[in-house]
Amino acid sequence: MRPLFLCIISNTDTGKIAGLSAAGTSPELTDYTPGADAELVETNRIITMPELPEAPGGSPTPAIVTKAALNLTGIPSMFVASGLRKKPAVPYVELGGSAGSDIRNSPAVPDARTIYENASMLGKKLSRLSDCVFIGESIAGGTTTALAVLRALGYQTQVSSSFQSNPIALKEEVVAGAFRRAGITNGSLKNDPLRAVEQVGDPMMPAALGLMRGLKGCRVVLSGGTQMAAVLALGKALAIEGDISIATTKYIIEDKSANFKEIVESTGRPYYYSDPGLENSKIPPVQIYAQGYVKEGVGMGGAALLAATYGIEQMRLVEETDRVLMTVELPAK
Repeated sequence: MRPLFLCIISNTDTGKIAGLSAAGTSPELTDYTPGADAELVETNRIITMPELPEAPGGSPTPAIVTKAALNLTGIPSMFVASGLRKKPAVPYVELGGSAGSDIRNSPAVPDARTIYENASMLGKKLSRLSDCVFIGESIAGGTTTALAVLRALGYQTQVSSSFQSNPIALKEEVVAGAFRRAGITNGSLKNDPLRAVEQVGDPMMPAALGLMRGLKGCRVVLSGGTQMAAVLALGKALAIEGDISIATTKYIIEDKSANFKEIVESTGRPYYYSDPGLENSKIPPVQIYAQGYVKEGVGMGGAALLAATYGIEQMRLVEETDRVLMTVELPAK
């Protein structure tokens, strides 16, 4: 096995709606979060963001777990930007496209088809270099756009949240507003998935879909929660074939406010989950992951699963996660 850990970094203005995303201590900082996640995983430093990406509750970014797993396994990583506003200060692949719009006000991803084709081209190249690609994401607000796309495809399900208490009513309100603006109804785009992405999705989605299509002949493991489950649903609607599965964390599986398993099972794809064991951390803001804060992101579930397949014990991953957090270099104030 020659695995590659790949992570798509994108922005959507939907993530700036107050109370919707916990990926950044303020809505303005959500633009910087994905690039900072890339910097942390690649260099153990935060360069372009004034602080460590964290949730308003104080939980650090799940990138610390991903970084720990990659440190312990030696698996190479690559970041792919799609509709990213603040570029990271580390090497990455650029798929182009603008940041996603607030889905209530205008079409979300007008360049979805171009991103999809570019990502497909990249996937074809990568399929010659690796036989197993884990695809994670870092995009603030992505569970709301996932909900919108799932509804447009006809799924009556709920998605997870980076908050401990899922702001379901707010998400429903945002999706209803987006549907009114776009003139779509539940299930009306089940035969036109890329239009669903263009209208109410986000730039991470066409990137993930194009990669899935291009990586034919490779094992593809989407690494994430309900956002990646929505990508699986889109992939089914696009009839993308291949050895495709999804890996997430125990925290997503246990999230009673969302329907991860139902969404995945309806696509006919297998799912796996890992237990990163973060309640055993020595650092309180990391321990609270096990209480349902943050739950997933930056491919944490897939990276932890990779570590387990490499024989890394859970406690070793927790210790390395703590070490990563304690040694991250932050920008000088």
